[in-house]
Amino acid sequence: MPRLLMFTLALVVCTGLGAEEWVDFHAPAVGAGSAGITARGAGAARYNPAFAASRPWERGETDLLTMEFHLPSSFAASVHGDDFQQMFDVVQAANDVFDLFQAGAFDTPSTASLGDFQDVFGIFSKLDILDSLSGDGVYSTASSGIAMRFGNVLMGGDGLTFTLGAFAIAGAATIVDLESLRNFRFVDESGATWDSFIVTAATVSGTPTAAPTTPGGQQFSADLQAAGYPAAEADILAKTAEDSGINFGGVGASILFDFLVNTRNGTGESLESGADPLAGNGSGFVIRGLAFYEFGISYGMPLPLPVLGDWLSIGGTVAFIQAYTFSHLLPIEDMDKDGVNDMLTNLGRQTQDAAKLKGRSRFNVGFDLGVTFTPQIPFLDTLTISLTGRNLNGPEFRWEPATHPEPTLIRFDPQFVAGASYTWFADAGLPLTLAAEGELNRISSDILPRYHSQFVRAALTFEPQFGPFGLGIRLGAFKNLADAEQAFTLTAGFGLRLWFFHLDFAGQLGLEQQEFGTTEDPRIVPQRFGGAVNLGINIEF
Repeated sequence: MPRLLMFTLALVVCTGLGAEEWVDFHAPAVGAGSAGITARGAGAARYNPAFAASRPWERGETDLLTMEFHLPSSFAASVHGDDFQQMFDVVQAANDVFDLFQAGAFDTPSTASLGDFQDVFGIFSKLDILDSLSGDGVYSTASSGIAMRFGNVLMGGDGLTFTLGAFAIAGAATIVDLESLRNFRFVDESGATWDSFIVTAATVSGTPTAAPTTPGGQQFSADLQAAGYPAAEADILAKTAEDSGINFGGVGASILFDFLVNTRNGTGESLESGADPLAGNGSGFVIRGLAFYEFGISYGMPLPLPVLGDWLSIGGTVAFIQAYTFSHLLPIEDMDKDGVNDMLTNLGRQTQDAAKLKGRSRFNVGFDLGVTFTPQIPFLDTLTISLTGRNLNGPEFRWEPATHPEPTLIRFDPQFVAGASYTWFADAGLPLTLAAEGELNRISSDILPRYHSQFVRAALTFEPQFGPFGLGIRLGAFKNLADAEQAFTLTAGFGLRLWFFHLDFAGQLGLEQQEFGTTEDPRIVPQRFGGAVNLGINIEF
């Protein structure tokens, strides 16, 4: 890798990615805006334990035992903000400057102009941007497993659900070690020889008496003079820094000052001689997350009271969770030219290793409670109101941080979700459902400490049934209220049912796109994308 490209990559400041969002486990719900209130069947109880119970209009005339068997899988990934684009802009600037070194612009005093110096200084002007990135980035979630539901077990309309799933929440964070960059200089020359480089460059540029005009530039010149630079050379360098866009109150100006002082004094390692600023540098990507295996037992039932049994269902879930956490530092010096590709590859590898039971292991138990309200009065008898409390005990999983300071725990915060749906034409076998759902509290992330989530969701589903044949057409949208920069995400799903087999597909796509490359040559990717598939079997004994 070109040494200036590697040098610039080492300057990337800390961002984060990954979040303890709800991990979907049901393709029909994914297609319906991930609104859990639309979930039915074997996988539904993971969204609300009360969904293990049948709703009044779903109950048959007999209380025969039923069984449903689902094989769900899902994934989702999201890009937040333009941090990566800003990083790539700095990489592009580094490549441009490296071309100057390759062309010999700094080999002798007669080959460099102040424009060349300005191009080099321009990299330092970008350090302030990197130093103030907001913590945006990329994260991903995935799930796969088995779900089984037995209906009419102890009473008409109740349900017992078992789920066994593998889940993953993973993220990567770039981290920078700016302080280690202060021990370098530009070229081998020092003292009077370096002074001649500056004077000659100013003469070649036609500005032999250049001087700064801003208070910050004038103070920068004064500081250089105090460090040993002749006044004329200090003024030329300060003026060049002004023209490159340096913020004299930022970290970029401070590091540039150290480079210039080191260069004149002949101290530090020379970039011209191929010095590697990554040696001993703590910059790189922090890859962290967890893969967890969850065995959940859910039971939902109509409230066993006359009349009210059709109005109210309650349910609970006990989930036994075995998690394998990881926190890994991928140093820039270990990367190839495409550092982001290396980061994504390493993220996938770490997640796969955790899924293969590698990494720090921790066992915990989670508890969910849920209730559904279905008022059995005319015109409202297909209305469903849902309230769910997930991870009520806040299960925690400890990891070994790759860097410090870092969180030492991944905690699934308690989450409360409320939703409502209304179905038309259910008696005619043409159920048309409108649904809305919202998370009542903000969830913070330990994988991405600066990221929060609180989603609102809406959906419209049409699931006509024609004897042994059925269809499912689902549309939805959701928005993260806790992340103003994230646009609405649209979802769609399609399902087929033939006798007791059914197959469902779903996808999601953010309304806005994200530039994932340089400003000059951006790669355009969706802010968010994902998909899900579900194979199911329903049997009535």
